[in-house]
Amino acid sequence: MATAERERKSARFYWILIAGLLVGYIAIKSHHIALAIEVYQGQPLTEDTSGAAK
Repeated sequence: MATAERERKSARFYWILIAGLLVGYIAIKSHHIALAIEVYQGQPLTEDTSGAAK
């Protein structure tokens, strides 16, 4: 019984660790994307870009 309880606690710890790392990753990426969009908003285009998406 002791090993089953220990495995349950260990598995719970790893799931909490994975969830915490995922939340941290999402927070950092969302900050990075928001910063990139903020910096991009004020930049004028120096060349004609018509037909660039063809």
